[in-house]
Amino acid sequence: MCKKLFLLTLLISLLTVVSSFAEPVGIFEDTVNIGDDPGIGTTLYDAAADEYFITASGHDVWDNADDFHFAYNTVNGDVRVSASFEWVCVSNDWAKYGVMLRESLADVSVHRYMADRKNRDYAGEQGRTSTGAGSSEWGTAWTSGAQALGIQRVTVEGLTVIEALADFGKGWESRRVELVLNGNLAGEILAGVASTSHDNRIMSQCRAWNVVYEENPSLVGKLQLTTVPASADLGVCPSVTPGFSIRSLKPLVTDGWGYNAMNELLNTGMYKGLPAMPGSAGTRIDEFVNLYDSDSYGAFSEANGYPDKTYPGIDPLEVPAANPGAGDGDDNFATEILGYIQLTAGIHQIGANSDDGTIIMIGGVEVARTGEWKGANNQDFIYRVEADGCYDLRARTLEGGGGASIELHEIVGGTRILLNDVANGGSAVFAPAP
Repeated sequence: MCKKLFLLTLLISLLTVVSSFAEPVGIFEDTVNIGDDPGIGTTLYDAAADEYFITASGHDVWDNADDFHFAYNTVNGDVRVSASFEWVCVSNDWAKYGVMLRESLADVSVHRYMADRKNRDYAGEQGRTSTGAGSSEWGTAWTSGAQALGIQRVTVEGLTVIEALADFGKGWESRRVELVLNGNLAGEILAGVASTSHDNRIMSQCRAWNVVYEENPSLVGKLQLTTVPASADLGVCPSVTPGFSIRSLKPLVTDGWGYNAMNELLNTGMYKGLPAMPGSAGTRIDEFVNLYDSDSYGAFSEANGYPDKTYPGIDPLEVPAANPGAGDGDDNFATEILGYIQLTAGIHQIGANSDDGTIIMIGGVEVARTGEWKGANNQDFIYRVEADGCYDLRARTLEGGGGASIELHEIVGGTRILLNDVANGGSAVFAPAP
């Protein structure tokens, strides 16, 4: 029965595509098969029932590229798209349907997809945060029986927020609230319903109803912004020396090396009851935090006018004027970065490009923490400052194995700059006295 229904629907769909190519289908301005090998897919609209039958093939919406069928509208401003779904014909357990916000029709596009699977046991958000990158899932709840799925873009305090929603029969429930950075999904986007059979050799079909586009929706959950309180303001900065005080240490033993061990070594000068490795301790004042020992140079280097520096004390054969990569690629050490940062009241965006993890505190408040073990890549964090002032800044960064590098940056007017790059509009930082 499923096969007969499917073939009949496919035949009607193909005829519809021939006679009304690129014309609206119901409330959708267009439908498209996305991907290198998406297979045949189409959307049919039953006006009497006000419902849609979405036929799809495609290997998946996942990995570094997508294959699926998409029915969508081009939208600007805040919007929520939501729908109820059920399967008409499906075989693969990882076949998906759901609602999607997408930057473009490219198969490598940035997107957010509130999806469910064949057995209706998923109700989770997936997506791609940068063009061509791998896919991720967030806040997945292996909860069955979602009666509707929603995804929305909302402006909160001038910031672009994406929220994933599910309705389990008691109204919308917030599954994830995400602050979108670097302009992704902030302008004109495509919003609609999407489905994939998870297998290019077969097709699936789902039914969608109560398909709704709502302009200017309200945030269902809550955006959590770390706040640096006015009480942390130091008043006049205790230093007028531009830059950062940077100190590195290497432990004698590395069992259990990680964030906790890093803090123990930097707090006490010892780890597991043993002092730091002789000759590894070094302190230096640098204008920027732009350090390199091996592997990736990060976003700033001599090539764009910001030569990297060595980690002080870690490799005595290297000096700031030498090539930081000329040493032996040290492993397992910790670095502490201290300063006083001048900040205005309002929203700020700070981050680190580090290999491995980094923790940043301002005014005694943790405003950024990357993964403990990671490669060099930009990670950005938003925080709020209650009052204009001068605040303590402390960052600690961990090196395990492999590459070692750290850059501390902020984003000003959409441009990524190093902290203390005052010439380009950055926040001034002053190094504490030695």
